[in-house]
Amino acid sequence: MSQFSRLFWIEWKKLFADKTIRKVVFLVPIIYLTLFGFLYSEEKVTNIPTVVVDADQSELSRELYRGFDADETFGLIGTVPTEEEALRWIDEGEASIALMIPAGLEQNIKAGRGAEVLTVIDGSNMMISNTAVRAANTVVKTISAGATLKKLEAQGSWGDEGMALYTGIDFRYRVLYNPTFSYLSFMVFGLAGTVLQQVLFLGIALSVAQEKEQGTWQTSVATNSFFAITASKLLPYLLAGTLNMFIGFTLLLKGFGVPYAGSTVDLMVVATAFNLAVLCVGYMISYFFKDQLQSTQIAMMIAVPSFMLSGFTWPFLSMPTAVAAIGKSLPLTYFLDGVREILTKGHGLSAVGHDLLVLAFMSVVSLFVAYLIYTFQKRKTAGTQAESTIG
Repeated sequence: MSQFSRLFWIEWKKLFADKTIRKVVFLVPIIYLTLFGFLYSEEKVTNIPTVVVDADQSELSRELYRGFDADETFGLIGTVPTEEEALRWIDEGEASIALMIPAGLEQNIKAGRGAEVLTVIDGSNMMISNTAVRAANTVVKTISAGATLKKLEAQGSWGDEGMALYTGIDFRYRVLYNPTFSYLSFMVFGLAGTVLQQVLFLGIALSVAQEKEQGTWQTSVATNSFFAITASKLLPYLLAGTLNMFIGFTLLLKGFGVPYAGSTVDLMVVATAFNLAVLCVGYMISYFFKDQLQSTQIAMMIAVPSFMLSGFTWPFLSMPTAVAAIGKSLPLTYFLDGVREILTKGHGLSAVGHDLLVLAFMSVVSLFVAYLIYTFQKRKTAGTQAESTIG
C-alpha cells in the first residue's frame, strides 16, 4: 500500500470513528438544507400588509381595490381617509404598502384624460419593495386595460383603434427609506451584524470551554461566585464587542458613505443590548459542553443561519410558522430590526422598545439557565471533594 493510500484510509476511518466530526460533515448540512428548504417553501412573498386610500369612491376605484385584493401578493388590512394616515401606518410598520386612489379617477378616464394611481412602498426590505412594485404595476395595468376595453366596446371601436389602445391609468410608485433600491444600504447592515454576532458567540463559548479543557473550570466554580465568574467572562467581551460595533459602523457610515437617517447614539444603545444578549446566550451554551470543539459547533450552528432567519431579507410573513418562530428566538432578529428602524427609517429609541425588551429578556433567561447549571456543578464539585476527604 502506498504512503498516500495508507494516509487516506487513516483519515477516512477517523471521519467515521469520531462522532463529533461525523456530525459536522454529515448531519449539519442536512439540518441546514432542510431548514432553508422550509424557509423558502412559500417560493414568493405574499400577503404584504396593504392599506388603501380611496378618494374617488367610484366603480373603477372599487375595481382597483378588488384587483389588489385578488392578487395574493397583497394582504389588504384596511382603508384610511387620507394619505397622511396611510403614511403613518407605513412609518409605524402596520403596513408595507399604501395604494392611493385619487379623486376624479373615473371621471378623468371617461373623459379621455390621463389619470394616475400612486403606490407608496416601504423600501427598508428590498424583497418586499421589489415584489410590490412589479405586482402593483401588473394589477393597475390590467384594470386600466379592462376599463379602456369596456369604453371601446361601448363605442363600437375595435380593430386598429383597439390595437393602438391607450391605457388610461398611469401607474406611479414612491419608495420610502431606500428609494434608489441600493443593495449597499440594504445588505451591509445585516451582514455586519451577522459577522459581529459570530465573533462574540465564538469568543465567549471558547473562553469557558478552554478552562474546561485545561481542568481549571471546576476549581473556578468551587471557589468563586456566579456573579464574579459571569462578570469577569462577559465584561471584556462586551467592551470589545461594543468597540467592534462602533468601529464597524463608523467604517460603513463614514468610510463608505452608506446613507443613514437616525442617531448613531441610539444605534449604540441597541448594539450594546444586542451584544449583551449574544454573550449571555453564548455563555449559557458554553456550560453544556466539555470542550472548545463542541462549543464552536453549537455557536456556529446558531450564528450561520441566523441572518436568513432574521426576517431581514426574507420576511416572516412568507415563512412557515415554525421557521418564523426559530427566527424570532434569535438576538440578531431584534438587532437588525432596530438598525432598520433607527438608521434606515430615522426613528428614535421609542420605536425599538420592543426590540430592547426582547434582547433584555433573552439576556436574563440565558443567565438564569447558566446560574442553574453553575449551582448544579458547584454542588457536584463539593460532593466530589467531600467524598475524597472521607476516603
